[in-house]
Amino acid sequence: MADFPLSIPKPGKIGGTFLWAGIINGPVRSRRLGVSLGLNIVPPRSKLCTMDCPYCECGFNTPKTDGARWPSPDLVADALGKTLDGLDARPDWITFAGNGEPTMHPRFPGVVDRVLATRDARAPDARVGILCNGLGAGKPAIREALNRLDARMMKLDPGPPDRVNGVAYDRELLVRNYAGLRDLTVQAMVVEGPGWSGASDEEVAVWLSYLRRIQPSALQIYSLDREPADQAITRVARDRLLEIADRARGAIHGSVEVF
Repeated sequence: MADFPLSIPKPGKIGGTFLWAGIINGPVRSRRLGVSLGLNIVPPRSKLCTMDCPYCECGFNTPKTDGARWPSPDLVADALGKTLDGLDARPDWITFAGNGEPTMHPRFPGVVDRVLATRDARAPDARVGILCNGLGAGKPAIREALNRLDARMMKLDPGPPDRVNGVAYDRELLVRNYAGLRDLTVQAMVVEGPGWSGASDEEVAVWLSYLRRIQPSALQIYSLDREPADQAITRVARDRLLEIADRARGAIHGSVEVF
């Protein structure tokens, strides 16, 4: 496991995008979470995800790097514990994120067990959350692990799935998967690409139809803040994001914020 550094102050720039070089990133100040300590449980020098979003700051998916391993639950816990012990102040959040989809880890429930135990021992006031695309949340063991976290920040982006997320998945799958999660936060990246726009009235209407069924506790709407994998992807103006947020407030009972 020596090929997986325990900690790095910030992601490193590789090929025009950012790949985290270790298990730990930060702490950093997040637009949505305050002071957050990131956990990357994807094999090193790899970008692995069940989606392949062209807006992703980590670039497009890659094969798993030769010889790279998924970090064990003990290794993740050790990296987290050492980092927490070395901080002057505890973070607000410990967040599963990193170079791809955290629930792809073959021992994801075990990683959650060890991270929660380490948090309880070293930083009991910090909350543990996850940034997740939801495609794996229908598996019972993953769903149960997700529900033990303090927050589940799940994806549902407006726009054609094969364009905005790079995968032609069935959104009905997300509706079913999200029905099994508690206190769900939906994160929506609103962007545009050649020949399509997630901000169009038509795409927003389709997106709202799914939000009405999911009824998340919170909705977070945002656009590009960093360099995307595909340079043809462009951000949407804040004024339009605010208009979309107003429409969303008429569709769900939870809070709606624009970042």
